[in-house]
Amino acid sequence: MDVESAAERQIARINVAAERDYLRAVLAFLREATGELGLGTPEVSGLERAVETVCLNVVERGFGPGDRASFDVALLRRPGHLVVVVEDQGLPFDFMTLEAGSGAGLAGASLAGLADTVRFLNRGTRGNRVEIVKRLPFAHIQAYMAGGQAAPVTPPPSTTSPSTAATAPVTVRVMTPDDAIAVARCTYAVYGYTLPDDYLYFPDRMCEMLRGGLLEVYIGTTSDGEVASCLTCEVAHAGAPVGYIGEGLVDPRFRHHGLLEQMLQFAQRRATERGMLGLYAEAVTVHPYSQKSNLALGFTEVGVQLGDEAPVDFKQIAGTGSKARTATMLSFLKTNEGPRRIVYAPAHHRKMIERLYEHGAFR
Repeated sequence: MDVESAAERQIARINVAAERDYLRAVLAFLREATGELGLGTPEVSGLERAVETVCLNVVERGFGPGDRASFDVALLRRPGHLVVVVEDQGLPFDFMTLEAGSGAGLAGASLAGLADTVRFLNRGTRGNRVEIVKRLPFAHIQAYMAGGQAAPVTPPPSTTSPSTAATAPVTVRVMTPDDAIAVARCTYAVYGYTLPDDYLYFPDRMCEMLRGGLLEVYIGTTSDGEVASCLTCEVAHAGAPVGYIGEGLVDPRFRHHGLLEQMLQFAQRRATERGMLGLYAEAVTVHPYSQKSNLALGFTEVGVQLGDEAPVDFKQIAGTGSKARTATMLSFLKTNEGPRRIVYAPAHHRKMIERLYEHGAFR
């Protein structure tokens, strides 16, 4: 299976007359098709309500009285997600009103809470497209430990002493699906269960993202296969020109050996070799280590995001246990030259934007 087909697979598609009487058939189709994917009754019910809301909106607002029209409903399987797609050739409408639930009747019911993500796309002459995305359930690393498929993780001591610090040599390489359980265990050793990017706790979900070309993970391993560190690089879609450095973590026993810097250098080389234009990263501000590592490698700070990061507990890093949301520093690293572009900067921000472009050698 190639990367593109692994990233998205169509399960089913139906074409339905744009009449209210046929909505029941659409929902029955949805129930039958999702039955094999492990979603519980509450999740399926919420997904049905979201699909019904979108379809009813198409029927009632997309076409005029007496129009002989139809629309498509498709089910897609993406890494870690089920996606219900509704496509029509009707009138464009205010999707934000539908999303906020500010309209009247069922078609104005809020989609908040019914799905994990809802995307509205107006495709010009190709009509309207709505994607309703639901995360699929995967076994948490706790389940692997409880079932004996993964060794339990012993919580590290509050401080690392010379007797507990690891001295084994570590080699940085690209993660494979076989490493997924070890990466999840390493994640717990560093964060407990406070990491916002929770896919790192679900080995099977990581494997789907890897096979779908949406994720690369660079890991530091010892000679006996223990994962001592990892750095994630996500992309919006397979083959995307820019990657996102999401999480960088090092087991407390292996800190102070420059592993984060080694993984960042490895990520830079990989991006350059793959022809990517660059990498962007968000460094937390509750400690200086991520910012220092990014800047040392050549990242350019391009912004600050206030209140961006949910509370995270970094084990054995003093003063990082705040319960409040914290700011992150946004930075970018150019890895290959891209095409020249014209930037239409607002006059009142032009000087600041010019300084950022000059500092980062952007074109």
